[in-house]
Amino acid sequence: MTKNKTHSQFTYSELSEGYSYMDSELRHLDLKHPIRMILMLAKADFESEKFSYDGATFVKERTNETIFEVAAFIHDWRNSMGYVGYKIDREFIDIMICLNYDWILIFERYLLTRFTFLNIIRHALKGTIKKELPSYLYKEKTIFINPIH
Repeated sequence: MTKNKTHSQFTYSELSEGYSYMDSELRHLDLKHPIRMILMLAKADFESEKFSYDGATFVKERTNETIFEVAAFIHDWRNSMGYVGYKIDREFIDIMICLNYDWILIFERYLLTRFTFLNIIRHALKGTIKKELPSYLYKEKTIFINPIH
């Protein structure tokens, strides 16, 4: 697992490759898609050194090319700002679904979110938990089609 690093602790090359990869994940989304807007806010806080990033936690990254990926980046940002809990984890899953992450990876990460209560306790003990939710949570409007009519 990579140690948490602030923006200034990454090399120019690491940041360039990471940002380029995250941009490629968003290629199929329109320019005003909510995930793009949320990522812009997260990047601004990262570049202002308001949080550190270490890639996906306890599981492999989506790619071997870089530790940067949109879903993990936004989820780390939310958690570092004190937003923890089921709805934040649901946003994480919804972002992965929207960005066509592999279903096995989504399922592995879903299983790990079952331990979110530990993160809630940690934030509560540190006094960093935010009780209210951010006003800009992403929610996937997934439509499940039953192939048997």
